[in-house]
Amino acid sequence: MKAPLFDKLIEYSKANLVFHMPGHKFGSIADLDQIDMTKLDNTEAMGMDNLYEAEGIIRQAMELMADFYGTKQTIFLTNGSTAGILTSILSICKEGDQLIVARNAHHSVWSALILAGVSPIYVSPEYIESEHIIGSISEETIEKAYKAYPKAKGVLVVSPTYEGIVSDIEAISRITHRYGGILIVDEAHGAHFVLEGDFPKSSIKLGADIVINSMHKTLPTLTQSALLHICSDRVNYDEVIQVLRMIQTSSPSYVMMGIMDYIRAYIQVHKEEIQRNYVNELVSFRKILNEELKQLKLISFDTERYDISKVIISTTHTNINGYELEELLNKNFNITVEAALNNYIILMTTIADQKMSLAKLKEALIRLDQMVEKQGTQKSINSFMKQKITLGNNPRRIFYSNKQCLHIKECLNRVSAKNIMLYPPGIPIIAIGEVFTKEDIILLNDFKEKIKGIKIIDNEIFLEVVQDETKVIRDNMK
Repeated sequence: MKAPLFDKLIEYSKANLVFHMPGHKFGSIADLDQIDMTKLDNTEAMGMDNLYEAEGIIRQAMELMADFYGTKQTIFLTNGSTAGILTSILSICKEGDQLIVARNAHHSVWSALILAGVSPIYVSPEYIESEHIIGSISEETIEKAYKAYPKAKGVLVVSPTYEGIVSDIEAISRITHRYGGILIVDEAHGAHFVLEGDFPKSSIKLGADIVINSMHKTLPTLTQSALLHICSDRVNYDEVIQVLRMIQTSSPSYVMMGIMDYIRAYIQVHKEEIQRNYVNELVSFRKILNEELKQLKLISFDTERYDISKVIISTTHTNINGYELEELLNKNFNITVEAALNNYIILMTTIADQKMSLAKLKEALIRLDQMVEKQGTQKSINSFMKQKITLGNNPRRIFYSNKQCLHIKECLNRVSAKNIMLYPPGIPIIAIGEVFTKEDIILLNDFKEKIKGIKIIDNEIFLEVVQDETKVIRDNMK
């Protein structure tokens, strides 16, 4: 029997120690590997309720989840946080509205802007040059954005970032609400903040109106399992459900919903055990790495503003880059990382990582640290963040405009017809509707092998741009 994908998945699960999502790490926690998932694969049969008209068992499960997270209402998502992003924007914005959007948002935000006909007001997180990573969005930046564009419908920020940096959501929410806006927080990488203690507070408890969690990223559920939390009276549950019904499958997975319910219950029962076997071990692991690493560096910040579950190892001042460190870990230790960039790697830990897996990772990193040498600073791909607050071209108009493909040398000052992304995590370096600058051209040439959304022909870069830019920009100003 020929089943190449199936066979590869089974082989991979047996051969690798993984520090990437999904958070169940091949079912290594909560007896997930003992559950017959086919027994959970059901439909809207009698007694099984309906996600979009939940009145029975699904409603009960979602109410328990809402209590668990401390929010007004929680809705299961089975198309990932992407479904939550699309639903949030489409339920609070109307065509012609403006929305303040963090530049480090997931590319699904632009899909929502296209569908809704909404224009982005771009704000940027700080760039932490010492570590070459994208930082938090400041309250001052949101205040400036609202002063320039007081009619903005709301704000969408990412907290924590892919690297684990947390913004001051409490301050941002106060500013947003003072201007009558709604605050959406993409907290996809923060579902585990519900564990509290050594992790930052969730945006749910800091004044956000809508919070989106990917349970599958940092907790042990199946890929695409996510949650949309309604945290205030500014958001209408029925309107959110109406939109979700349009953009998510009409047959939401009972397997995903059932496992999310199960893991919520598991965490509540085993919270002390999780603290002892995962959180305490993680804290100890980080302390040892901080002391032992001499060439490589474990990036850390204050716990209130940083998620310690993300293990970020910097190669900035060594003779290797992040991509090479990723290869060394995989080749020599069968360890696979979540992501590699030029200056660092990202390893994701979850409650499925306990003493043994953390010990193996610690040993591997310390051994590799002894092999590398000090060297001058390397270039960073994260330097793309533009710090000006600007009203972007309407993505819907760009999406439906006439386009052409040009050599990169011809694209200076031209309007990009699509998102050009760093993937993972799916952050646009140049968003649809943005103008290519000299700095953009240099960045794309430097990192062309690592970027999605460009065409490479005979080692030359070609980009898709808007053909009639004058008309698009004129239409955007109407």
